[in-house]
Amino acid sequence: MARMISAQLLTSLFFTTLAPPSVLGQTACLLEHCAKQLIECQIDSVCRAWSSCNTMCGQSLPCQIRCADLYKPTDATAAKINTFSECVISINHCVPQAKETCPVPANTLKTLSLSSLAGSWYIPRGYNPMFDCFDCQHHNFTLGGASEPKPLHGDLKYRVKEDLNCTYPHCTYLQREVFQNFAQTDVQLQGHLTNHNNSLAELHYSDDWYVLAARPDKYALIYYCGCNDATCGYRGAVLVCYD
Repeated sequence: MARMISAQLLTSLFFTTLAPPSVLGQTACLLEHCAKQLIECQIDSVCRAWSSCNTMCGQSLPCQIRCADLYKPTDATAAKINTFSECVISINHCVPQAKETCPVPANTLKTLSLSSLAGSWYIPRGYNPMFDCFDCQHHNFTLGGASEPKPLHGDLKYRVKEDLNCTYPHCTYLQREVFQNFAQTDVQLQGHLTNHNNSLAELHYSDDWYVLAARPDKYALIYYCGCNDATCGYRGAVLVCYD
């Protein structure tokens, strides 16, 4: 869930197979508009490791997501990756936006207090293995002032296995952390939470959360749909247990 930003969804298709004409066109676009960013990426060790991983993926989205898990930190050391992705995906559209289907649930809660979502979250179950299924997910949500446009603030922490085949406790993990803010914009459907109008650096992502069930201080079941400049329609769900 922490990674539905996708922004964290960097489907750059960086130097995938060069046989299809569409990919040849993407490469020509990259070299015409983003050559400087490409060079800077190759000089930077973090960006170079990420791009080398993507080279092996072809057009496999799970593989690309795994490369982001392993080689794209969620701190300032990923700056060159972000700059390259902004140029290729958001600014020059060298890679077309992938379209997924994300049905909106009919059983979203009509009544929900934002304050009931504040506190420590643990996620024991996730629906989408690419975005939701990580060991030891511990998130912290706080409630800001009523005048804030997005008053529900999430500090989402998760750990990525270096080796997917390992079993706990014999695993090495990479710590990741992202921040998201949500608004409750529909008074008739209070379980619908929105995180829209985000920046170029975040690939203009927009996330919609749908709270399907909740019990204060106990649990919440949340389904989400998201869209960014790379992929529109990514989705998942998590079961949240409160500390």
